[in-house]
Amino acid sequence: MNIPLLAGALFAIFGIYLLGRALSDYKKAVASLEWPGVEGRLTDLRLWGKRNVDGEMQDAEKLIVAYEYEFKGSQYKGSSVAFYTLVYPETVEFARSHSANGDVTIYCNPKAPVESVLVPGPRKDKPYSDCILGAFGMVVGVVIAVLGFLGVIG
Repeated sequence: MNIPLLAGALFAIFGIYLLGRALSDYKKAVASLEWPGVEGRLTDLRLWGKRNVDGEMQDAEKLIVAYEYEFKGSQYKGSSVAFYTLVYPETVEFARSHSANGDVTIYCNPKAPVESVLVPGPRKDKPYSDCILGAFGMVVGVVIAVLGFLGVIG
């Protein structure tokens, strides 16, 4: 059995899966820029995950939110901040600019109002990072598989 060929093929398949998922999420994030904004209410806003902030350990690494909103006469609940993961310092900045039980603008998909986010669009500083990671994984897997097939490795 050619282990590098098998491992490379599996790695390439995983990379293809990641790339497909990243492209789908990116398209949805871009589409969310056109979603209507509706007024809603934050029902939960918590920071968790210890991080050294200015010399002391504080909950700041991750963010949990919950919100409720009304769209076309129906009530909905959501818990997605964005189509990407907010990490420190974005989490702290978001928590400082919003408060639990406060009003917030929620962007919801008019075709499927249960889909909603508080921050529409892809990540501004790295919009293609997930696509690049998936493509890189696919390429590395293919290279390993080809080298294994040719007998260069393994």
